[in-house]
Amino acid sequence: MASSANDCLGAQSPASVLEYLREIGDDEAADKLQPPGGTGQAFGLNFGSEVWGQTGVLVGFIPPKPSARLATVENAYTLPPDPTLKESRVKISLERFWVQNYPGRGTHEILCEFTGKNQAEGEQEEMQFALTTTAQDGSSAAIVGAPIFLGVTVGKNGIAFEGKTINVRSKADEDLLAALSSGSFREGLGLLTTVQPALKPFVGLASSVVTAVMKRSKNAQIQFFKLGLDFSENQTSVALRHGSFAVIQADDVNWDWNKLAWNVDAQQIVDIATGKSIPFNYLVLRISPYEE
Repeated sequence: MASSANDCLGAQSPASVLEYLREIGDDEAADKLQPPGGTGQAFGLNFGSEVWGQTGVLVGFIPPKPSARLATVENAYTLPPDPTLKESRVKISLERFWVQNYPGRGTHEILCEFTGKNQAEGEQEEMQFALTTTAQDGSSAAIVGAPIFLGVTVGKNGIAFEGKTINVRSKADEDLLAALSSGSFREGLGLLTTVQPALKPFVGLASSVVTAVMKRSKNAQIQFFKLGLDFSENQTSVALRHGSFAVIQADDVNWDWNKLAWNVDAQQIVDIATGKSIPFNYLVLRISPYEE
């Protein structure tokens, strides 16, 4: 299902956001954005305080082998690429998913979708993988190194894929989401060296589930990112290399990576001064060698 940052809850009108929050029973968040008797202007002043309302993306890089308990988190846009990865095959996995705050009360059920294209013998095949997880505000989802794409062929121009997260509040979708808990989906999308028509039904199932979930009014897209990993040495693209990429949902332009670190013990991005996890939603995606 095609998507963009414009489909995120944070990109919708104030009236639509308030209607959504009321519908899912999060009156506390709705009142915070627009207190009873408040105006649309008041909503605008408060909206930026909600991390789920931000639509920007920041990308940090965590080295594959941290040398200390607090490892450096670098700006992924300033790193040099590794040209030896051209024509290689890699594994992409979801290492961590930190939920600082999502709409709704209690435990959040979240659907994650990842899409892209794999180059195989001069042809392209669709990559699409979806998984579900749960988390409460201020905690990590129950995900540790979940495989997404196995055996992605790195072209001469690198690789590119998109991801999005969906806040699932409709109880009617439980049976649909159960399909994503089958063995095949838990093991990731294994790609072969040749284009395989047999993959299409698998990809189609993921697509149909996500499309159905997005049609329900109680479900909303929260985060969207488009990640291009290539071999260009410039300040506007992310370099392809082995390691972990932290995809942070944030609009803050006054960002200082020097103040952050990866806490190896807690498996969190933390503020060095306070030791606390950064107050943003983020995913950590790992690019590693693929072994046949």
